[in-house]
Amino acid sequence: MFENVYNRYLLYRIQQKDIDNIKGKRAQCELHPLSASQKKDIERYYEKLVGKKVPTLWHEYFYSRNDLFSVQYVPTCLYHTDVIYRLNQFQLRHAYVDKGIYDVYFPDVNRPKTIIKNMNGYFYDVNHAITKEEALSRCANLSKVVIKPSQEGMWGSGVKVFSVQDGRVDEHETLAQMIGRYDRNYIIQEAVEQHSEMARLNPTSLNTLRVLSYRQGNEIFILYVVVRIGREGKTVDNETAGGINADIDLQSGTIRECAYGTPAEKKIFTTDTGTPLQGFTIPSFDKMLALVKELHLRLPYFNLVGWDFGIDGQGEPVLIEWNRAPDLSQTAHGPAFGEMTEPIFDYIRSEKNTMLR
Repeated sequence: MFENVYNRYLLYRIQQKDIDNIKGKRAQCELHPLSASQKKDIERYYEKLVGKKVPTLWHEYFYSRNDLFSVQYVPTCLYHTDVIYRLNQFQLRHAYVDKGIYDVYFPDVNRPKTIIKNMNGYFYDVNHAITKEEALSRCANLSKVVIKPSQEGMWGSGVKVFSVQDGRVDEHETLAQMIGRYDRNYIIQEAVEQHSEMARLNPTSLNTLRVLSYRQGNEIFILYVVVRIGREGKTVDNETAGGINADIDLQSGTIRECAYGTPAEKKIFTTDTGTPLQGFTIPSFDKMLALVKELHLRLPYFNLVGWDFGIDGQGEPVLIEWNRAPDLSQTAHGPAFGEMTEPIFDYIRSEKNTMLR
């Protein structure tokens, strides 16, 4: 009872945060107001889908950014408080998304090599418990590695690329001091050397592919793929760090037209390094999609999954992480669920919100 009351309060806070967030974004971009008939179309569509009207703030924002009007945009406040918790099991989220146990769920998948990891304060190598002293010894001399939170880091928060020499990260800090700031639940991995083509987009960041997949029975549908590209000199590709996103054509594996950055920016047609975006071919694209369809079947409690992949120097897809409540890339792609919108809403109509069980 008390948990449900608290979770309802959390959902209210999430909804208010989403509303504040979209208002902030709308204030930064040049809005193209929806017509009365467009708003009426949205109202009718969502009354059919969920039995109620929804705010049109998001529809108007996405339309203003990408010039694509559609009734199928999913309002973030509806997605984050209801849709995702009917599609995915809220109670199981932490155990499954912990990067520390990817070695268990995905032992046969190409991933960044684990050097050490901390799980609930305990140190491990790939499979075995080790002491803190052993962990520090194994990391005493490393060249270009990555440390990141292992449980649901947000938008690249806490991700750091570094090297270690004789136990020191730099002249001001030891490795022991640096990992002390992370406290617990983090992982240190070798940095991925990305494919030369992906490096043309931006050489200083690992430019990743966000794949949104949906499970219906034993069939996996790829809803969209966007490529996330870092800005010049940046080491992460997330939008909150100034990164840009571009939609990928699922048939050809090429960038459709342009990328999108901050709400104040117009469409972006070349990267900071001068690489044209339209028609840029993603290496090993079909191989990555086939892998997503295989891996999603290993996650029976999650019907909607966001996957982050890099492409390594040998042209192999590299699983960076998977997300149980992925943000929707509706500026770059358009309506997140596309032609699967009605089937998805038909499915969740009979499912309970697992955050309120």
